[in-house]
Amino acid sequence: MRIFGIKMNCRKIPLIILLILMCSVFSLYMIFFNHGPPEEILKTNLKKSAGKKANEDVDELTDSEIAWRKFIKDNNYVAIGTLWDSCDGDKDTIGKVILLPDKQSGGIKSRTFVNVTFDEEYNGGELGISVKYNGKDLYDNKWDFCSIDENEEEEDRQVFCPYKPGFHAWITDRKVPKYLPKGTYFSKTWLTDGDGELVACGFSEFVL
Repeated sequence: MRIFGIKMNCRKIPLIILLILMCSVFSLYMIFFNHGPPEEILKTNLKKSAGKKANEDVDELTDSEIAWRKFIKDNNYVAIGTLWDSCDGDKDTIGKVILLPDKQSGGIKSRTFVNVTFDEEYNGGELGISVKYNGKDLYDNKWDFCSIDENEEEEDRQVFCPYKPGFHAWITDRKVPKYLPKGTYFSKTWLTDGDGELVACGFSEFVL
């Protein structure tokens, strides 16, 4: 038998087909799923963040936003998102989302910092998230905030309702799955109270 003008042994054909398939799978992985080293991912997102800041009017930044940006700069973090106490109009920054290397399992992870002050006791509400991939809808979901991590081990839980009036802070890590295809991810999150009123709103955007 001849393939591409080359005489081949029929017994070798299945092996050759297998090798071609393996090469194809590897090529697809490298093109769509190989994110590259964490350092390159962070560098890409840092550059993207710097490009956005270049077009901002710094005179319009709130004191809370300036304080959070100082925190990010002082710790050499790569910020990919912001959380506010409102989605519209005048709003104060209450948190930031960053990317950093996952030193335990490799790849990268996100870390969310939140500092919020409740004027009244918070008895729970709804936490929602909407994710887009390259501009297209990818994932939407909603949870009851107070029970969101009730199935976790006690030492891993972070949500314990109700929350008394006053200052509260959270730091939450989330692994960025290695199976996600390369591209741009945009997410919006929001938290409501028991009456459906917004308590917090945020977004994040990063590139793999």
